[in-house]
Amino acid sequence: MNVFKKLKWFLAISCVFLIILATNLIDKDNFQRVEKAVENIYNERLLAKELLLGVSIQFHEKELAYALNDSTYLQSKNDAVNAKISELLQMFDRTGATRKEKIILDDLNRNHAKLIHLESNIQLKDTLYSSDCADIFSAINTNISELSAIQVKEGKNQKFYAKDALDTTKLFSKIEIYVLIFLALVLQVVILYNPKEESNES
Repeated sequence: MNVFKKLKWFLAISCVFLIILATNLIDKDNFQRVEKAVENIYNERLLAKELLLGVSIQFHEKELAYALNDSTYLQSKNDAVNAKISELLQMFDRTGATRKEKIILDDLNRNHAKLIHLESNIQLKDTLYSSDCADIFSAINTNISELSAIQVKEGKNQKFYAKDALDTTKLFSKIEIYVLIFLALVLQVVILYNPKEESNES
């Protein structure tokens, strides 16, 4: 095999190798995007939704006790419920909350602090569900509703992000197949073409 043929083979193999390497790197990047999106959907959205549900349940339990004027609630369960709410809110903050979520979460923590302060001043003989108490619970429920709406919106964004990455991967896979077929045809022509043999035959 002469130098020209060796060079042709080298260039042909190098070209195929570079094409495959490039498409594999693109595929790898897109699959990482999909993996990240799926991970975010669980870690940042489903987990956050679960924590938010826990917070909502705890506040509703507390609000129900207030509405029923259950004074024994403050003595027996209230401290434990407040501690649980604080723990859930801290866990929610660590799920990768967005800037908007952090603003609402800060407001929710402030409202919870107001409620705790109000509870510390409530006398057992007082009516628990005062107008101030009702206003705080209303603000808390608004915070929770806003955070829930964000979970849905962000979950949809992650879904579209994953779908876009999959569509891009499918597109590049098709392009890769067509390019490889084209290269195979070109390489066959380049490798099989021998100008010296043609000139000898003539």
